[in-house]
Amino acid sequence: MDLNLLRALDALLQENSVTRAAERLGTSPAAASRTLARLRRAVGDPLLVRAGQEMVPTPRALELREEVAALLRGCDNVLRPGAGFDAVHLQRTFTVQAADLVLAGLAGPLTERIHKEAPHVDVVFLPESVEGGP
Repeated sequence: MDLNLLRALDALLQENSVTRAAERLGTSPAAASRTLARLRRAVGDPLLVRAGQEMVPTPRALELREEVAALLRGCDNVLRPGAGFDAVHLQRTFTVQAADLVLAGLAGPLTERIHKEAPHVDVVFLPESVEGGP
């Protein structure tokens, strides 16, 4: 199962709107609509149905709303660094490759924050054009 569908289902059930769910997910309304269609097939329920100008959740969607939110909270907890994680002791080098304009706005603030919270971490910034090389 595609676990990204849970994130999409959560957004759709919280927003009751394909457009707002798409914004929340950082995708297009068309992509969110296609995802809703996949979810409808997977769950065997329309989940959200049009009622005038708005979408309303079906009884099954209402049953799923809190369960899905709880599952995502559990997943987020699993993927969060453990209690023993301490950035101060992290020793690592990260490489960030991005367009020059992004690097110009990102490099300074990111480096400053990293040096405060993880003084043994280095960040190497590479322009996008380096990828693939000449």
